[in-house]
Amino acid sequence: MNKETMNKETMNKKPILMTSFPLTLRQSCLWIHRYTGLAMAAFLIIAGITGTLLAFHDELDDVFNHKLANIEAQHKPPLPSASLHDAVISAYPQYKFSSMPTSVEPNKSAVFSVDRTRGQAADNAPKAPFQEVYVDPYTNEIIGTRDKEEWAWRNTMYKVFWLHRDLLLGDIGKLILGIVSLIWTINCFIGFYLTFPRAVSANKSQQSALRKSSGKPRASFFKRWLPAWKIRRKTNTFKLNYDLHHAFGLWLWLMLFVIAWSSVGFNLKSVYQPVMQALVGLEGRDEGKGKKQNKPAINTESSSDEATIINNSTKTNSGNRVDKANSIAYLSRQAEIATQKNGVSVQQLLGVRWVEEDNQWQMRFKTNKDIGKKGGASSITVDAATGNVERVNFGYQSSFGNQADQWMATLHMGHISHGVGHLLYQIFLALTGLAVAVLSGTGVYLWVKGRQSRLKQRQKLTVKDNSLKRLRETRH
Repeated sequence: MNKETMNKETMNKKPILMTSFPLTLRQSCLWIHRYTGLAMAAFLIIAGITGTLLAFHDELDDVFNHKLANIEAQHKPPLPSASLHDAVISAYPQYKFSSMPTSVEPNKSAVFSVDRTRGQAADNAPKAPFQEVYVDPYTNEIIGTRDKEEWAWRNTMYKVFWLHRDLLLGDIGKLILGIVSLIWTINCFIGFYLTFPRAVSANKSQQSALRKSSGKPRASFFKRWLPAWKIRRKTNTFKLNYDLHHAFGLWLWLMLFVIAWSSVGFNLKSVYQPVMQALVGLEGRDEGKGKKQNKPAINTESSSDEATIINNSTKTNSGNRVDKANSIAYLSRQAEIATQKNGVSVQQLLGVRWVEEDNQWQMRFKTNKDIGKKGGASSITVDAATGNVERVNFGYQSSFGNQADQWMATLHMGHISHGVGHLLYQIFLALTGLAVAVLSGTGVYLWVKGRQSRLKQRQKLTVKDNSLKRLRETRH
């Protein structure tokens, strides 16, 4: 069946509610796809457009926040992160800043984030009127602070993120988008099925007679499916929207599914986690860590990766105290040693953190086998008093289920590769966001046009019925 025939059927199809029951599988899927798509359209258009912007979050954030983020590059090395951290805690001694950047770009200011406190600690600690402090890495001068909650031009990308994340409605918005994402995931499979060519008509004798008269055998399934992947150039508006809706959905189907299902993971964990546990063996945060866990989890950024515990008998550098001044150099060296022993290499240092309650330093880093820079990254923890390596978490050693989860989140957020590879993926992710908006917009357009066609048909039938009634009345 060619696209011309499919278009006519789409325009001329009677409303499914008016057809005789029971409905066929295709009719049922079409009804579900049509009306759930309409219900989701506004949300997906918002998510698609904001997602396109978020693909370049850091770059755009530097543009909107340029007064704080950008500085004039100088022909000298920046000051050590420890020195910059000293300047921050001297300026704001009432707040805690336990993290430090491992490096600073030449034309960028150094950013220090205020520690987030929860529970009783949040009630006792003073709340900072800002979340970030910007420091000139060449002079130790405090450039300024940033309150991300404020409605200001410099916070544009922060607001875009939360519009994308929860519609700026908090937990209610997360729940709404979680339900939308779940329906979207199911709709991915329904929409894929609806692109298949229609089955052979039940009247097989009539079909065989037509084939004999034409002398041509019925085309194969894939040959009849091929037009759904194409976009016709010279065509009218309806056919163009029809082609875009089908072709974009097919070309980007796998990526659309990844984004939809990972969105369920972000917003509707009560559904996502049991399904992932059953399908791929996703582990919870506390699984595999043993029953004894008196201390809080060291690597709060990562999931439950398998940990490589360094035995006490193999501890080295005993008596080497690790302080703020030498923490980055010492931990990066220990990370290099640990990765070399495991046959991998450190690609990027992500940050260092002081864990006060444990008297430990922790560094997060990405190896060449890790998935992304967030939950799939690795970490190393050392004792500040002795310099002993207490724990090394390698992200790539996590279970298959956790790696599947990390891939989902990493592909969704764009934390893939670095350099040119990262830029190319950013462009692809941005185009995918636009495609989501286009799919929703074309879906609404097709429904409106189809509805108009169905209303016209009803009007014609009504006029015809009225004419027949009047004709009967005149005969009697």
